[in-house]
Amino acid sequence: MRQKRPDVPPIINANESHMALVFVLDVSLSMEDGGAIEQLNEGFNRFKDEVSNDKQTRKILDVAVIKFNDEFEVVQDFVPVEYVEPLELEADGPTYYTEPIREAMKMVTERSHFYREAAGSEPYKPWILFVTDGAPLDDIAEVTHEVRKMQADGQVRFIALGVGDYDSKSLHQLTDAVFRMEGKDFTSFFNWVGKSMRVVSQSSPSDKPAMPPLEGDVSRDTNFLND
Repeated sequence: MRQKRPDVPPIINANESHMALVFVLDVSLSMEDGGAIEQLNEGFNRFKDEVSNDKQTRKILDVAVIKFNDEFEVVQDFVPVEYVEPLELEADGPTYYTEPIREAMKMVTERSHFYREAAGSEPYKPWILFVTDGAPLDDIAEVTHEVRKMQADGQVRFIALGVGDYDSKSLHQLTDAVFRMEGKDFTSFFNWVGKSMRVVSQSSPSDKPAMPPLEGDVSRDTNFLND
């Protein structure tokens, strides 16, 4: 895990409700194809800069980043969005889903507890954004059950983005919120995430605000929804 900088506060505006957002990003070797990993870095870094310029959103949004292939690493623990370090991810190795997803669920659970106990505020429902271009080589049956239970209990919003030749069926096992992206340019996806965070920041934790429509080359993957 990247060491925390001493100048980074654990939370800002502690008396306000906060939002935890975890990106779980595939850095397996196939993400080299077509420059996808470079586009992912650029899209994320642009998202961070743009959201940090929004006064209301930067007050409530905390971001963490996990990268994964056959192993996982927390490359950014939770910090207020304006303190997120730029990503410089590189691609290598095969694709395994279970452990990075479990780590993300553990992190959002702990962060929600922190908000309630340490910060004294009721948080927004945390988001996990899972981005992959491949099929898992591990058995995801158990983690699928765990993710589905957390979603059913209202503890997390889990969104998956499939890139390139991704495994649609595996993503739909994890969540009904599966998006697909044409090409390797992540601009439209991160634009949508940024707009969504601004919508959340203008609501209260008890609200269920409508998220902005998808745009550009990102759309809903409707395969397997009725299976």
